[in-house]
Amino acid sequence: MVSRRHVLASSVGLTAATFAGCLGESDDSESSGADVDPYEVCVEPAGCHTFDRIPEEFFVIPGSQEDMAMSLGLQASAHAYPDRKPYKFYDQLPGVEHDPDEIYQYGEGESARNYDKELFYEVDPDVILADPRMLQNYSNWSDDDMEEIETYVAPILGSYIRFDYEGEEPYYTMYELFEKVAEIFQRREQYEAWVDLRDEFIDEIESNRPDEEPTVAVFWRGIDAASGEFEPAPIHEKRNDARSFRDLGFRDAFAEAGLDPDGAVGYETLLDLDPDYIAAYNLSSMTGDEWQSQVVEPLENHSTARRLSAVENGNVVRSSGQFMGPITHLFSTEALAKQVYPEAFGEWPGDSADIPED
Repeated sequence: MVSRRHVLASSVGLTAATFAGCLGESDDSESSGADVDPYEVCVEPAGCHTFDRIPEEFFVIPGSQEDMAMSLGLQASAHAYPDRKPYKFYDQLPGVEHDPDEIYQYGEGESARNYDKELFYEVDPDVILADPRMLQNYSNWSDDDMEEIETYVAPILGSYIRFDYEGEEPYYTMYELFEKVAEIFQRREQYEAWVDLRDEFIDEIESNRPDEEPTVAVFWRGIDAASGEFEPAPIHEKRNDARSFRDLGFRDAFAEAGLDPDGAVGYETLLDLDPDYIAAYNLSSMTGDEWQSQVVEPLENHSTARRLSAVENGNVVRSSGQFMGPITHLFSTEALAKQVYPEAFGEWPGDSADIPED
């Protein structure tokens, strides 16, 4: 039996004051599961659905929308491949409780594909937060299967914003989609609190970071020194997973050189570019020790990689990207700011588990 979702509790501690209005129970008059006047929510490319009760149980396709729901104080009923998610960020929030073991796991293998329709009937969610294109792709369902799930289980309301999907730019920015998620769960006041917090945070970042705009080569399938092949992520494009680098004013090393790589690049290209920083943004679930031993040290010990200025100067950094929603975004951007500009933002301790309580 799948447990009911856990509500993220707001902290009474002073250190969590800025999060209290964002993470706690909604101040709105209605709550999850309550009967309400019918309301319609439309999400591209999923379409529109009219709710007569506020959703309580929900499935998520792994990605930004799970973090968005968590930002509203809602834990998913079911999701896939939890080992890759940056749950450690939630652990750092004072007074917040979440339990990944209470969430039903579905899908096969690291990419969590081949979803069993019966699991959706068993969990019986009120809404499925997933881009229908991604759900159909990962589940290998037919059009009839998709229609069946929407008819007999729950509406599918989601949108893929990590990067373009088959050549189509994302329909929404992170906060545009977050607003849609807040509409689904009728938590407008919490969404607005997050907007205020985000604006204050970005203002502080922009007013304190140096005027310099270093170049960076960002890779989205990890960094394996031995392979000599790296998958570039064009951070200048409209994509959610590169948000932290844009917030900090980085310049895309590939775009600066007039390159638009279609596929992996090798050491020869990297040496020609010689960016100020080399970065990965889908490795945030690693501990600090794992990051050093599996990524940084192999680069430093590689006969070619160590010739790169970024490696030589200790400028190999990471951020979160794949699962970036409001919570993960703030942690990711602050962590990156500390890695790159310690004089302005303080030293990064190496791992979020080592963040001091003060």
